[in-house]
Amino acid sequence: MVNIKPGFSQELMGKNVLILGYGVSGQSAELFISQRGAKVFIYDEKPIKPRLGCAVSDIPKEDIDLCVTSPGFSLNHPILQNLQERGIPVVGELELSFDASRWNYWIAVTGTNGKTTTTSFIGHLLRNAGFNVVVGGNIGVPVTSFLNEPISETVIVAEVSSFQLETVHTFRPQVAVLLNLTPDHLDRHGSMENYFQTKARIFKLQQPQDLGVLNAEDEWASSLIGRLRSRTLTFGIENGDVNWSDGSLNVMGTGVANVSNVKLRGRHNLANIAAGVAACYHLLPDGYDFGGAISEFYAPEHRIEFVRSVDGVSFYDDSKATNPDSTIVALEAFREPLILILGGRNKGMDFAPLAQFIKQRSTVKWVVVMGESKQSIKESLLAQGFENITEAQGLEEAVTLAYEIADPGDVILLSPACASFDMFRNFEERGDRFKEIVKRL
Repeated sequence: MVNIKPGFSQELMGKNVLILGYGVSGQSAELFISQRGAKVFIYDEKPIKPRLGCAVSDIPKEDIDLCVTSPGFSLNHPILQNLQERGIPVVGELELSFDASRWNYWIAVTGTNGKTTTTSFIGHLLRNAGFNVVVGGNIGVPVTSFLNEPISETVIVAEVSSFQLETVHTFRPQVAVLLNLTPDHLDRHGSMENYFQTKARIFKLQQPQDLGVLNAEDEWASSLIGRLRSRTLTFGIENGDVNWSDGSLNVMGTGVANVSNVKLRGRHNLANIAAGVAACYHLLPDGYDFGGAISEFYAPEHRIEFVRSVDGVSFYDDSKATNPDSTIVALEAFREPLILILGGRNKGMDFAPLAQFIKQRSTVKWVVVMGESKQSIKESLLAQGFENITEAQGLEEAVTLAYEIADPGDVILLSPACASFDMFRNFEERGDRFKEIVKRL
């Protein structure tokens, strides 16, 4: 691995920079790098029309000084392997943005599930306390997009994915949070151990004055307790330095809020709130109104998001559920009879545990399956003895069929347990499409 020196983002003038991927992070990196005087080349596996850089179909003949890769490109991609063999530095947009803002205070959040909710909640707590805050990263807003204007004295709260952590070198957030780890992206990482080691890179360069926040109730996260170089704070629903007991949110034994303040649906969100408080409690003033702040916070889009009721049937968008464990968490949030919409692109997941949970969960009355994975999901359900299954050709048909099955008082939940890429660009587009369909009913 090429050694990346701090400050490389300040030395782009006259350099040749290759950007891999022209999605949201690639376009933001293009603007950031171009404004600093570099010549930008952009490679994408789909036709593109760059705004500032030059589109290329392979590695440019010019000498490349730096490559900024999008999270969607595996380090095993032939272009990245070629660049690394030639000793050309490869970084991601996260590393680029951190290097350009290392004077800022960083709070970084990773994990399999709950990242966006927790990241958004931390930003909410800090804004309520009067801090200048930007919230970005894997949440859908690249941090580089904030860096073309001065943001001194601003706290950067970033959602960080395992794909982004593959390409960090000097990344050292003052606060790093690991929420949980359940099977996901195994088609990329190969094993849970590799996935865990990639996630753990968020703590790698932390120092004793920094803070690591760990889930005391998660097997993988709690295995790092006592092993970090930074000081550690733990959280959980019932255990940890920040936890819920007797209906109160307690920080090191002091109650700061009541469970009645929580407006988010699902017990898992109690852990997300505890994690958010643990991450920024040390920054908040004495007497901070945690209860008031928590009561004003609602779930981000596509995360068990209520859409509307039609003839007594309630629709919820949980498109962000891109793995079976996150769907199980969503199912636990409901007591009403459920019609569940499942399916999409499988990321190397085993659907048997989800199928077993559905069979045991008396609230699930029907499942509508769609997408590339519909047959494997159906087979897993049938193997568990669950037979109330309907196949749909796409999302619109899935919603229509679910609505035909539903009775007043039922909930129709889109919680696919799969990636969206077989039918949509991302989970946001899938969720938006779901809401459009529901609003036309």
